Amino acid sequence: MQGDRLTFLGKLAGGVLRGPGWSRDAPLVRGCLSAAALVAAVDGDLSLAKRNRLDQILDELSGIQSFDLHRALEAFQSELDRIRADGRAGRAVAMASVERFAGDQKAVELILRVAQAIAVADGDVSPHGRAMIGEIAGALAVPVPDIPKVDLPMPKGSARVIVVGNEKGGTGKSTTAIHIATGLAMGGRKVACLDLDGRQATLSRFMENRAAATETSSDRLVIPRYQRIEPSPAEQRTQADHEERERFDEAMAELEGQDAVVVDTPGHSSHLARLAHARANVVITPINDSFIDIDALADIDRERRLVRAPSSYCRMVWEERERRRSEGGSGLDWIVTRNRVGHLDSRNTREMAALLEVLSRRIGFRLQPGFSERVVFRELFFRGLTLFDLAEDSVAHNARNSLRRAKLEVEDFLSAVASPADRSTRAQTD
Repeated sequence: MQGDRLTFLGKLAGGVLRGPGWSRDAPLVRGCLSAAALVAAVDGDLSLAKRNRLDQILDELSGIQSFDLHRALEAFQSELDRIRADGRAGRAVAMASVERFAGDQKAVELILRVAQAIAVADGDVSPHGRAMIGEIAGALAVPVPDIPKVDLPMPKGSARVIVVGNEKGGTGKSTTAIHIATGLAMGGRKVACLDLDGRQATLSRFMENRAAATETSSDRLVIPRYQRIEPSPAEQRTQADHEERERFDEAMAELEGQDAVVVDTPGHSSHLARLAHARANVVITPINDSFIDIDALADIDRERRLVRAPSSYCRMVWEERERRRSEGGSGLDWIVTRNRVGHLDSRNTREMAALLEVLSRRIGFRLQPGFSERVVFRELFFRGLTLFDLAEDSVAHNARNSLRRAKLEVEDFLSAVASPADRSTRAQTD
């Protein structure tokens, strides 16, 4: 065990936790979880950013066969609940789990690194957070570390434009946009939405349902600002394009000062969608777990796994990237996410994964797991709710594990979207 521990601690490169050899019951992992819970407990409700940071830390161990991610998350939540319920006594128990590693230099370094990672997840560290870091350092008999200043992924006053786009309908664009917008807003961001889908207006209808739910409930739901932009009825294409550009520019000007603007686009080619892509920092393209949906990205030779030609949507994203490069502008982060992936492994699932890996390198996007097929998404829509609004005690006991897994999917996805990534790969040409 000692050899595994040294190997594990010796591989702290790039992440907070990384390396092989840890069992699910490793005392040091419990010590790290206790430190994370102590820091998380001092600022009231656990923010989405702090939970995402913890998920990222633990996710670095999730590939280890003997490590149980869900058990680790449950252990953290149990420790957090005990600290909150028992006050000083609960903090003393958690601190004892940390204090046992005093004198072990590498363990001390790791525990403090985890504690600081949770403390800075929201950007500015609160005075309570700094004080708790000091207490943890005292228990470990080391000086209080300098807490680094961390820039927020989306600086105040500089809107990050997140466009959810695909020229094929039924891929979960609106569900994706809804959870991004509400998740960021519940994490403390100033968020606005633009609904460009004049036919379905799914995002707008959801926000109306959410407003109605707030009026009839004692719970005050976070509702991002939203606007709906209708396509121009003008018969002349030139006039219609001019009117739509004016409407879009006016809407974006009104949303100045937001941290993020989430744009839901229609499932077909449209001028408004092209305008949105031209302003995007991030483009998210959801596809279903189907070979039919890959056509939204490219015409492919399935047997030889070759790209015959990019789709019209893919060419639009490419052209936007090239325009920005030629003008020296900011890059465009393109994320393709698979929605409605089945829970069981299958030949189709494996082939889809292999083809998308090929396409990601050939076309130039990054892959991110999306949302599994779950009935709960359809049920929540009419209630104006998201997974973030559901507490475990609000669902049947036998459905709680499913709810936890669904929340982890959405939170992992949100974390990937909210973090700036300069991963735009220059597309290769034949």
